Order: sequence, then structure tokens, then C-alpha cells
Amino acid sequence: MTIVSSHEYPATRDRPRPWDGGRDAAVDLVRGIAVIFMVIAHVRVWAPTPPAPGKAALLVINNVASPLFALIMGVSAGIVLTRARRPVTGTTFMLRNLVRGVALIAIGVGLEQLDTFVAIVLQSLGATLIVAAPLALLPARVVAVVAVLAFVTGPVVNAAARAGFDPARVYSEAWIDQVLQWIVLSTHYRVVSLLPFVLIGVVLARWGLTRRVAAGSFVVGLVAGVAVVGLWLTGTGIGRSEVVSGDLADSLLDLALTGCAFGAIVLLARWPRASSAITAMAPVRAVGALALTSYVLHVVLIAVVTRTVDWQSRAESWPLLAGGVLVGTVLACWMWWRLVGRGPVERLMAIPTDRIV
Repeated sequence: MTIVSSHEYPATRDRPRPWDGGRDAAVDLVRGIAVIFMVIAHVRVWAPTPPAPGKAALLVINNVASPLFALIMGVSAGIVLTRARRPVTGTTFMLRNLVRGVALIAIGVGLEQLDTFVAIVLQSLGATLIVAAPLALLPARVVAVVAVLAFVTGPVVNAAARAGFDPARVYSEAWIDQVLQWIVLSTHYRVVSLLPFVLIGVVLARWGLTRRVAAGSFVVGLVAGVAVVGLWLTGTGIGRSEVVSGDLADSLLDLALTGCAFGAIVLLARWPRASSAITAMAPVRAVGALALTSYVLHVVLIAVVTRTVDWQSRAESWPLLAGGVLVGTVLACWMWWRLVGRGPVERLMAIPTDRIV
């Protein structure tokens, strides 16, 4: 099983891709922002309730973090398929992503043993990667159609699962129930909801992630935003009625925020006049290059704080604690990236996967 010939999508093989010469700064920047948004969404629980503008900003940060990360995970898979040097396709591609998916699940389960308040996303991301890998090998237009179908049917599947399963299974620690949570029952992250974004990311990379492609992502986000406003005007959207994670209103908001954020960041990174700004954002790009390491690190730091500082002290010292976790994660990743290169967790992940040929 191999990917389609290059003439079937816009970015042809005779055109260089941004990642042909090494790491793509735009991809690292998007991934870094997604992880930083995750960190902010987690450490904000120590802060008092902010005024309305702050609530709106936190809503955006919280909603865009996981779908943006899922999108860029799909882009990474597409880069592996299309890179000029040592592309990975067919059975090797599927096996490597199977191993990566299982490893993400294992790391996520391990982080849950730290017993923090953080809802770990890695299990759902790992399961999504396993499901998405064989689909990513289909012709690019077919992948795009599957992504649209997955997005449209996702809210229906989520609603059917909520209605069909015992609500107690949403929080059950039984293994079969945890797997169901990763796939469809979780109140936070689900394969059903993340899969469209991973597949969209694959398509964007297969199309070369050009400025035109990034602009298209931004336009799709704007259209989804109009739909969100339309639901609000009819009294059924966010702020007007009860919204459940994974329903239509929530999914449209995720698409709106993710499409606009991804498009804007990539357009900025591709703009020649912004090169100095992109260079100055090296710490953020470092978090993106060490995404898994940075995710693990910030959860560990949160676990240390929760075990060493009582709740009242956390509330009183939240700027220091929250800022410390965020800044400590960014600086640690930046220094490691500059001095060592690939992150320690990424190196461990590469040991089994890179040997699959």
C-alpha cells in the first residue's frame, strides 16, 4: 500500500517542500503553541476566576489546544510520507505509527498514575494515530473526504455513545471502560473527535503546506466561525444552551479556532518579513520540537507542585506556581534543544519505531 502519485495533489514532487531541507519552523511553531496552550489550560486551575475577557481568552486557549495538536500530528504524518529524504510509506508507515500510538497510550497511562488534575490527552491521541495511519495512505482527496465524513458524523456518534452506555462507564477505571473513554466516552478527548483533525493535517501536508494551503485553512476556520455564530443566533450554540464536549456546537468551535490559528501561524511563518520574529520565537519552536518531552515535563512539574504545596498556598501563590511551570517547561526545552537536540522522550520513542523497516 503506497501513497498516490504526486500529480494527484497540488504540491508536486518537482517542487521543494518546506521540510525537504530539515525541520520546518512553521510546523514546530504550531506544535509549540499547541503545547503551551495545553500548559496554560492546565495551570489556570490554580488561578481565581477571571473577569469576562479573561474567561473568553481561556475558552479559546482551552478549546484550541488539543485539536490544534491533533492537526499538527497529522501534518507530521504527512511530512513523513512526502519528505525528500527517506520517506516512509506503506506497511512500514502503518507499523511505525502503530508502535508510536501504543507508546503514546503507555506514556499517558503512566502520567495518570501521578494522580494530578490534568486530563491526559495522550491515550486518545495514540489511539487516533493508530486509526488514522492506514487512512493516511489513501489518495489525498479520499483522505479529505473521510475527514469531512468523520467530522460530520462525530457529534452523532458521541451522542449515541452517551445515550447507549451507562454513564458510570465515563469515569470507570476498568480497562475496557478506559478504552471506551479514549475512543468515544471521555468528557475531554476522544478518537471520534480528534480523528478529523489528524486526517486534515495529513491532507494539508500532502498538499505541501504552502501559503495557499494555509490561507485555505484560515478560510475554513472563518466559515466554521460563521456557523458557530449562526447557532448562537438561533439560541442553540455556545453561551445560549448547554454544550457538551464533542457535540456539533463544540466541534464547530474547535474547527473555527483550529483552522484560523493554524492558518494564521503558518502564514506568519511563511512571510519573509516575519523571519526575525520567527527567529525570536525559538523557545516556542523548541517546545514544538520537543513536544512529547515538554508535555511529560509539565505534567510532572504539576504533580510536584500538588504534592508539595497545599491548596490554599497554591491559590495565594498561583502567579508564581503557574508561571513557574510554564516558564520552566519552555526554558528547559529550549536549553535542551540548543545543547542536545532531540528530546529525551522523543529519543526513547525512536528506539523501537526507527528500527521498523
